[in-house]
Amino acid sequence: MKRFIVLLVFVVSPGVLIAQEQKKEEPPKSSNLRQYYSGKFGFYQPGDGLNNGLLFGVDGITEFIHYNFFLSGAADLYLKQTIGIYGNPPPAGYAQAMILIPLHVNFGYKIFEVGDADSRGFVGAGLGYYLYFYNVDYQSGTGGVLGGLTSRSESKNGGNLFGSVFFRILIGQIFVEPRLYIAAKEEETLPGGYSYRVNPSGFAVTLGFQYH
Repeated sequence: MKRFIVLLVFVVSPGVLIAQEQKKEEPPKSSNLRQYYSGKFGFYQPGDGLNNGLLFGVDGITEFIHYNFFLSGAADLYLKQTIGIYGNPPPAGYAQAMILIPLHVNFGYKIFEVGDADSRGFVGAGLGYYLYFYNVDYQSGTGGVLGGLTSRSESKNGGNLFGSVFFRILIGQIFVEPRLYIAAKEEETLPGGYSYRVNPSGFAVTLGFQYH
C-alpha cells in the first residue's frame, strides 16, 4: 500500500506542478473594457404626422474605462397605424400600417460618475440610417355616376440618413435616455397622385436595462 501511495504521488506531482506553472504564466484578464447589452422602451414623438407612440430598442456597448467613453451599435423599432403622413387630399377609405427601424452607431462620453451610488452619466451623438416599411389599402378613382372607385393595396419601403444626440443616466443596471433624432425626409407618391412624407425627426425618452 505504501508503495502504491508513493508511486501515485510520483506520477501526480509533476502534473500538479505543470498546472501551477501554467496558471502563473496566464496573463491577467483585461480590465480596460466593459461590454454590455441593453434593451429599452419609451415614448417617441416624431414629426410630419407619424404621431406619438412607443419606441423599442436594443444596443450593444463597449466602454473604454480608462478613456471615459463608449461606442455602441443600436437598432430601434416604431410601429404605428394611426398616422397622418399625406398631403391634401389623402386617399379615400384608407387603412395603413408603418414600421420604422432606425439603425445607428453612437459615441458617448462620460461626464460624471458617483462610485458610492454606482451611477454614471454619458452625453453623446449617433449617426445611422432608418428603414421604413409602409402598407396601405385605399380606394382610387373619380366616383360619381360615370366614374368608380377601385380598391388598391400598395407596399412601399425606403429609408434615409439620420443623426441623433442623447444623454444617458445609468444607475446600477437601469438607465434613462432622452434622445433627439434629426432625419432626412423621405417622400413618395402612390398611384392616383397621393403623396406622403416620412420624417422620423423627433424626440424620445426611453427606460432600459443594461446587462453586463
